[in-house]
Amino acid sequence: MLFNSHLFIFLFLPVALAGWFFLNSRGRYGLAQGFLLGMSLWFYAWENPSHLWILLAGCLAGYGFCVLLDRAGSAAARKAVLAAGCLFHLGTLGYFKYCNFFLENVNALLRTDFTMVSILLPVGISFYTFQQLAYLIDRFKGEEPPCSLLDYLTFQLYFPQILQGPILLGKELIPQLHEKKRRMFDPQRFAEGIRLFAMGLAKKVLLADSLAKPVNFGYENVAFLDSVSAVLLAAGYLTELYFDFSGYCDMAMGLGRMFGIEVAQNFDSPFKSASVKEFWRRWHITLGRFFTRYVYIPLGGSRKGKGRTILNTLVVFALSGLWHGAAWTFVFWGILHGAAVAFDSLGILRLPKKWMHQALTFVYVCLAFVFFRAATIEEGFGVLKAMAGLKWNGFLFQMAEALAPSEFYVVTKAASLAAPGLLPWIYLALLLLLACVCVIVLAGKNAPAIAGEGVLSKKTAVWTAVLFAWSVLGMTGVSTYLYFNF
Repeated sequence: MLFNSHLFIFLFLPVALAGWFFLNSRGRYGLAQGFLLGMSLWFYAWENPSHLWILLAGCLAGYGFCVLLDRAGSAAARKAVLAAGCLFHLGTLGYFKYCNFFLENVNALLRTDFTMVSILLPVGISFYTFQQLAYLIDRFKGEEPPCSLLDYLTFQLYFPQILQGPILLGKELIPQLHEKKRRMFDPQRFAEGIRLFAMGLAKKVLLADSLAKPVNFGYENVAFLDSVSAVLLAAGYLTELYFDFSGYCDMAMGLGRMFGIEVAQNFDSPFKSASVKEFWRRWHITLGRFFTRYVYIPLGGSRKGKGRTILNTLVVFALSGLWHGAAWTFVFWGILHGAAVAFDSLGILRLPKKWMHQALTFVYVCLAFVFFRAATIEEGFGVLKAMAGLKWNGFLFQMAEALAPSEFYVVTKAASLAAPGLLPWIYLALLLLLACVCVIVLAGKNAPAIAGEGVLSKKTAVWTAVLFAWSVLGMTGVSTYLYFNF
């Protein structure tokens, strides 16, 4: 089920909120938690019920490994349980996400002819697998106390974060389940949640989905790009991805505040970063934390000299790229970021002004994300080649026409009848207007920082209602989230 769907907003969410607060107000805390868990199962199973059984099997197995850890009588036995649990979780992820990628590369390398397996990737498996791994490892280290099966399932299946994260730690969410004050309706917290949800929905529907139209058109016609359209294509995709994913995370945080069980912030104004290293402290924060805690530090981190630090950084980012998708484009994208982070750690580049570092960081990240979106590495270099070609063929007008915003249908329709020659320029003006709006939003405070400002005032309520209504009216064609593919 999608957050940006009428079913979720007008049926699922009201039922979930009503049941949750009603049962808690009657002191039926266990039943309320069971109800929330049941609603989370419905939420996940809506699009494809068969995926639910994979998720539940993984959760039950994950809890079983935790129980075995508690019962293991020796350090060796505990290590064996940990190894078995990690192998199970990574093996499940590997089969569903990387089986065909592995077979394709074996066939290409050894000239074999293994048949591809027909596998439908379960939504969210990359996220919930890492969350289960993190909990198991922390239980092994003694950083997570034992919990009940109900608490474990609620933690793993909590619907605001099950599909796209954030990737939470057990100690961030499970203790909240036992704070009775969080189960009571809080007007201030609830209002902040509504505001966060509305801002996240607007990011997704009004900005990300609008940007997706010219961006998709551009990537479908890479051969026709000129320099200007290629530059705007790269910047447009990165901005689309940010509004899409951070919009989802804002909605997840908003929902968490409504229910009183909050989830972690996953983005912190990454485009204000003055280095690629800082960018990754602000972008997809919980994924970066996972790789730092469970890969980078065990590899030695920065404790074994500069050479080893650079190698560890490259390994971590290559794995991060592979986590995002089973393709060499993602691995190459990860290595590009790893190389930049390693370079930043050397402290060689020193520009006189901070804004220069910010501009250089944005340019580099835009160029790297070309390969994140491209179908092949060759196609990615094709976009970069178009940028460097210093040519103009007017393709930007065709990208602008692909935008076709419904809010301006009357304007564009009238122009097509009265002055068709002006229509391309009108579309271009609308595309530039959208770009200006995006820049203004990116330059301002992020949604979590705004959420609590004057949230109970009439002005804020009206502004939130208008933004929410506009977003709902804009959901004419419900689109999925980009990170569902990863």
